Amino acid sequence: MIVKTHNFSKTALSHFRDLQRMSFSILEETAAGLTGGETEKEVAHALVKRYRAAGAGSFFHLPVVLFGERTALPGEWTVRHFFPKAKILEPGDSVILDAAPLFKGYLVDTSYSYCFGDNDDHRAMMQHLAQYRDSVPSAINNHDSFKLIADRVLETMANAGYQPVHSKHPGEVLGHRAIKTPNLPFQLRLQGFDAVSLSWFRLKDRMAKSGWGRHSPLWNSLDTSDHEAHDGLWLVEPHAGRGPVGAKWEEILVIENGEARWLDDSPPHVRQWAQIANGDAYGPSAS
Repeated sequence: MIVKTHNFSKTALSHFRDLQRMSFSILEETAAGLTGGETEKEVAHALVKRYRAAGAGSFFHLPVVLFGERTALPGEWTVRHFFPKAKILEPGDSVILDAAPLFKGYLVDTSYSYCFGDNDDHRAMMQHLAQYRDSVPSAINNHDSFKLIADRVLETMANAGYQPVHSKHPGEVLGHRAIKTPNLPFQLRLQGFDAVSLSWFRLKDRMAKSGWGRHSPLWNSLDTSDHEAHDGLWLVEPHAGRGPVGAKWEEILVIENGEARWLDDSPPHVRQWAQIANGDAYGPSAS
């Protein structure tokens, strides 16, 4: 079963970009409709319905909805903690909406963060996260290893007083592959994940750890990332947390012939950073 990871045509890249934009739009529209009192479970269910209506046939992972202190991934955090809870949205809460739909095999993974109400700590954290959109591709273009880049992000966050909680994500990832899977007429799920893509990720990572290849689909601080960037599409997702506040962003980075560029110039978080720099509101109602 063929899973495509690189050498995408201009048409395919354009399609990935259009799907990423649509995914961000769904997250923002959902966020804009929140009025307080909703539970994570209710919002996650609404996201599934919206993505299904938009043509998503499956999900790499089901939509993640985190409110309040859960955005900072507190304590011992495992995969099951990402599943939505009955936690109610309250004024001042940090919010993270994250979805990884597959549209006819095209996998995109997007995250949208904001604060339900004004919070100086969240504003500062969002502003801190902006630097990685410049530093990560610059480091790739400087031929730094994936591991060195991931280590540097961890260190920079820690020095700023933040916990780099993307290290609590499955695979401890700063990023992972965006892929094109076969467009199957049926859907198989495994522990809340799309079975085809999850099985491929697990197999390729195990092969890399076993020394059978150096093409792990995961980008982290482990030895399997101690190499220069592999060409293809990578979903970069720096995630910071401190106390009850957490924030992240996630979008597709294109690497071709060892050179990195973002697939899109204007995802929501770029607009949010400009609004924050101007001292303006940066939630979905400000779009």
